[in-house]
Amino acid sequence: MNDQQGVGWRGLVVEGLHHSGILRVLERMTRSWELDKRGGVWPRLVRASIPRIAIFCYHRIGVGGIPLYSELPPAEFEAQMSHLRKHYRIISLDQVVSEIADPVTSEPSVAVTFDDGYRGLFTEAFPILQAYQIPATIYLTIAPIETGQVAWYDRIFFAMSIASGDSLELALDGPRRFSLSSTPARMRAAVEIISWLRGCTPARRKEFCAILENKVPLPHVELQDRMLTWDQVHTMHLAGISFGAHTMTHPVVSRLSPSELEWEILESKRILEKKLDSPVHHFAFPFGKRDECGDAASYVLMRGGYKSAVTTESGLNSVSTDPLRMRRFSIDESASLAMFAAQLNRCFLNHDLAEISSSLPASDSKRPTKQAEVQPVNR
Repeated sequence: MNDQQGVGWRGLVVEGLHHSGILRVLERMTRSWELDKRGGVWPRLVRASIPRIAIFCYHRIGVGGIPLYSELPPAEFEAQMSHLRKHYRIISLDQVVSEIADPVTSEPSVAVTFDDGYRGLFTEAFPILQAYQIPATIYLTIAPIETGQVAWYDRIFFAMSIASGDSLELALDGPRRFSLSSTPARMRAAVEIISWLRGCTPARRKEFCAILENKVPLPHVELQDRMLTWDQVHTMHLAGISFGAHTMTHPVVSRLSPSELEWEILESKRILEKKLDSPVHHFAFPFGKRDECGDAASYVLMRGGYKSAVTTESGLNSVSTDPLRMRRFSIDESASLAMFAAQLNRCFLNHDLAEISSSLPASDSKRPTKQAEVQPVNR
């Protein structure tokens, strides 16, 4: 059986469990019990005794256009929110921080967050969040909100999607020829370029992006109205949606100089607080894997008055979690509701696991997945 067939069979099994009601039974069991895999070959079912908090990471709700790496139909998002409201305890990010320090329950709890600040969060997600009374947090990358221009990685995805010809020559760490022979090849090329730029300085990143856009001019009309406006942010904030900072320009913070690090973390907070006329206590690391967060950021975050910071390291949060390195689950946008429910139940049942096995979500394609079709350029 190949991998694709295996996924297909697992999906059929999960759908069967979902429609038979067995998943509902497991979800009720998970409210009070978890598997303990310590001290033996077989796991034991034991009563849960410490907090189990899952933080979800979404990007865009909606389909079509920028961002090209992420789309989730509103109907599917609504089904997920309905499922959470019916079967789980939903808490705010403020509650997450409070309950890590001072636990109140071991019942499975979920917090909902969004990164970047795409327009669909207002037009598509906001009505659903209101309908199901979801106390969500949106992390804004400030420069795209201020300028109305999408972030650098979105521009790269878009450039590679519209570049003419079957290949494109660019200089990364050396000369490269990227295949543009198909839509998947173009996406892989964009991921390869973004992955390389994540290791570069901001100055080198800006230089490369300018060269790319000189080679592949971007039609302005396609870039318009993709990000939230400050009026929309203000409307959501008044309705109870929380906002956190996601830096100014979405860099890899571990690659920044001390002065760049302070500007990205502190200036984004200052601007957001001024726009909201309200304190901002929460931060999301761009990209967010362990080596991309670094160690120096913690001091700047504490000095800036942040109470929490979230990563994209997968896993639950509990009493041992550093509030400045909280884990999140990136949502698999290709998963059915049944698979969404099964994976969530599994992560709570296997609380002792730092990570759960899951496929890389489409919503986090900004991280490297598969090397692009790249050929050395003949000199």
